[in-house]
Amino acid sequence: MYWIIYPSLFTLFGTASSSASTILTSNTPFVDLDHGVFIGISINNTEAYLGIPYVKQPIGDLRYRQPEPNDPYEGVYNATEFGPICPQVLEAVPSDGQEGTDEAALIDLLESKFSSPTTAVAEDCLRLNIWVPKGTSKRDSLPIVVWLHPGAFVSGTSSSYDGGIIVERSVSNGQPIIFVSLNYRLAAFGFLPGQEAQKANITNLGLRDQRQALRWLQQHIGSFGGDPSRVTLWGMNSGSISVALQMLSNGGNTEGLFSGAVMQSGFPLPLNTYAQLQSTYDAYISAANCSDSLDTLDCIRQAPLQTLLTAMDLIPPEALTEGWEVIVDGEFIPEQPTTLLTQGTVARIPYIIADTDDEGTETALFLTTLETDEAVEIWLATQALPGVSDAEIAQILELYPNDPIQGSPFDTGTTNQVFPHFKQLAAIEGDLEFQGLLSKLYKDLPGIGAGTSTDLLNLYGPGELTDYLINFVALGNPNNGTGLFWPQWNATSPQILTVANESEPLSIIDDSFREKGMNLLMSLLLKNPQ
Repeated sequence: MYWIIYPSLFTLFGTASSSASTILTSNTPFVDLDHGVFIGISINNTEAYLGIPYVKQPIGDLRYRQPEPNDPYEGVYNATEFGPICPQVLEAVPSDGQEGTDEAALIDLLESKFSSPTTAVAEDCLRLNIWVPKGTSKRDSLPIVVWLHPGAFVSGTSSSYDGGIIVERSVSNGQPIIFVSLNYRLAAFGFLPGQEAQKANITNLGLRDQRQALRWLQQHIGSFGGDPSRVTLWGMNSGSISVALQMLSNGGNTEGLFSGAVMQSGFPLPLNTYAQLQSTYDAYISAANCSDSLDTLDCIRQAPLQTLLTAMDLIPPEALTEGWEVIVDGEFIPEQPTTLLTQGTVARIPYIIADTDDEGTETALFLTTLETDEAVEIWLATQALPGVSDAEIAQILELYPNDPIQGSPFDTGTTNQVFPHFKQLAAIEGDLEFQGLLSKLYKDLPGIGAGTSTDLLNLYGPGELTDYLINFVALGNPNNGTGLFWPQWNATSPQILTVANESEPLSIIDDSFREKGMNLLMSLLLKNPQ
């Protein structure tokens, strides 16, 4: 895990009674926005405002449109419950066939911590949630962290994550912050590809939703006691990729919408273009019975929600040449992210990049059919790095041999070899798709080790990582003069923070492990973008 400062380069809502006094008591938190009154809820040492609509909801003719700012709020709003979950595809869970072990241990652990209190699914889901320290006033001007949830851009919801845990810890630390989470459109509703979507300028709608939410915060967070000039974006997996893409969009110009970034287990890798996924659009239109329409977009705007949900579920959510993905559209994402990074077209703000030690294990569980050396070679050439040569494949396999002792979960000897090539594939996947380190928390989980998401259990614990996060949000630096000093990463002294379960849970190590392998995979990825 490392951090760097980049200074020079490179709930259902409804208008309620006519008078707020009918539901306000002396201890009820409330906030005035425009001509409206938002009634929140006190939870321990925080005040929460849940399910606030931050744009006009994408229903009716606004389905498959860019997000539009709200009209001024009027009346009284109940902000004590989360809003609905956005329409989505439930991700398939990989399995090694050993019930009660391996990935099931992690799934049980995460589900017990991050289950959503609501199961209602609806399109009027573009809402955000705000937790503030109890008693915060407009004069306090507190820093803000904005959480973008994971889910591979096809699933997930903000209501699964309790921002009160982070805010409570910040108050205990004497560095109070505000926590914001939000929903954005997902799968077919948020990431429709194809030339029709590109021509209508409605690609990457989920990312555009996030951007509009940040504009809403600039306008309104001051009413909650926040400082709009100190907004840190924080995400994991697809949420982390979202953070990175917000940094790359608009020529790297943040528009003053955010001033820092934290990225966990997700980075801007090469993407498909809107044209490469035309078959996804065509299949979706066909499944929605809109192929014969003169205006296929108008047809799906008018289609019943259930028709679209059924059509969406017929298309694999994640595949090399189909599915619901962020795409290069020539506008919000003008070029390949790797190209933009190489050009230095990126926001100049402080940021943290974080990973777990065994990022690739959960992905590798989807690759159980790769039972031979030949099958692994074909996968490398056609799926992992399309276009890679035979000689380059040989280089990869020399650095990532099918030797359990050298594979992932790392440092676990010959154990955890779920299927014959599992640890080899997990090592390749982890180093190819994720960079930077490091969390070794929950290394003892059978099969997957310190896999993706395990560090969330510390951050929402709260734990040591929570404190570094709070410091970074409040100070622009993860250090506050106490505890282990986390040095800034630089090319001449590449050092990273490592978090583990052992008696000495925090340490600083050189960022040089598996250097040859990672450099090879990154060079091949840049040479052969998918």
